[in-house]
Amino acid sequence: MTINHASTTLGLIFVATVAAATPAVSADLGGDCCADLEERVAELEATTARKGNRKVSLTISGYVAQEITVWDDGGESNAYVHGLGPTQSTHVKLNGQATIVPGWTAGYMLRIQDLTGNAFSGNGDPINQFNATKNDNLNTQMSFWYLQSKEFGKVSVGRQAHAAKSAAMFTDLSGTQILDNYTFLDGFPQFRLRSGTTGALHPALTWGNMGFCYSQQAPLGGDCNGIVMNGVRYDTPTFAGFSASASWGEDDFWEIAGRYAGEVAGFKVALSVGYSENSDENAAIAGPPGSGITFSIDHKNSSYFQVGGYIQHLASGLFLHGAYGSEDNDDATLVRSTGGTRVLPDSEHYYVKAGIRQKWLPFGATVVYGDYARYIDQMGPGALFAGATGSEFDRFGGGIAQEIDAASMTLYLKYQHYEGELDGVAALTDIEDADFVSFGGLIAF
Repeated sequence: MTINHASTTLGLIFVATVAAATPAVSADLGGDCCADLEERVAELEATTARKGNRKVSLTISGYVAQEITVWDDGGESNAYVHGLGPTQSTHVKLNGQATIVPGWTAGYMLRIQDLTGNAFSGNGDPINQFNATKNDNLNTQMSFWYLQSKEFGKVSVGRQAHAAKSAAMFTDLSGTQILDNYTFLDGFPQFRLRSGTTGALHPALTWGNMGFCYSQQAPLGGDCNGIVMNGVRYDTPTFAGFSASASWGEDDFWEIAGRYAGEVAGFKVALSVGYSENSDENAAIAGPPGSGITFSIDHKNSSYFQVGGYIQHLASGLFLHGAYGSEDNDDATLVRSTGGTRVLPDSEHYYVKAGIRQKWLPFGATVVYGDYARYIDQMGPGALFAGATGSEFDRFGGGIAQEIDAASMTLYLKYQHYEGELDGVAALTDIEDADFVSFGGLIAF
């Protein structure tokens, strides 16, 4: 009995020893077999955008865009590295969406833009002949939520692009709309005007003073409704390519727009028309940097009409884009903080771009284009108080863009030439032309 017990004990010890020495293949969760898995899970957790719950999706997208520009204003030349202007600049978008019931969704959008190298900005020391850099840091451009129904449309609330924002400009489907359009968002409104007679730079007047929009108090050039604002927007569902939008905000503005996009008999077609009214009198207009002067508008009631279109022959790739806008300021009065008033002018502008879009190289489509814009009587506050009675500003140029599909990237080279006439300003009876050649890249994510 004693012998059998000892044998049993020795047997159990032997089995336990062998089991401990034998590698566990299928159940060793802490062994070498899972170290790689745990490392991969940790890496995935570190690179995955987190969300607050499992019901709302999250999509991150955006692009990075930068340019190198060589410029010549008739008296000086230089080269700058900079970003694109607001609404076209480097940015990241956070989009979320959740299904409420079939056919109904709720969502949000947060867009944060990087305004480093913002050539559009006139605050502080703007990018011009005296200053190569401008850093306006990060900016929350859009932040809104929405409810959407496939049958009834979409309602959005918050800081957003409104019904007619950039309606005419956004019909450009050539692939070059962000890179080159009829606004100053891709130009240099803060560059000073140079006299062709004396060669001197004007102490206050800029190219933006011949492309000023009073609807949104900014030197936008074309697209006088191009800035996002707080408000409520409604979009209809799309029927056979047609859709409509309407928006309202803070009892100061309202706007409507209609759009069409589709293919007709071998042609890609996009059309849009928009109308907006803005009576906001609270926003001040800054004077020349360092002057301490500001402007305000008495009894503002600015309206802006715009229409744009695009047509492309799909087989050949030939395309044509056009846009027109007119601003009516209803004889409102511009008031200067240091004294004096001026009546706001009515103005108009138009733009045409023509070219070809073809996949000549295996990388992606190549776009070659030429464009022309004219801005008539878009005199800014500085021009009006300098005595201007009329203005004409012509901009023409062109470029080439190469898309690289494998990297979601576009490389481009463009040229812009500025010519202007400003009536009634003795110091600028003759304005030197300005030239800008830019090489840039945009990569989307």
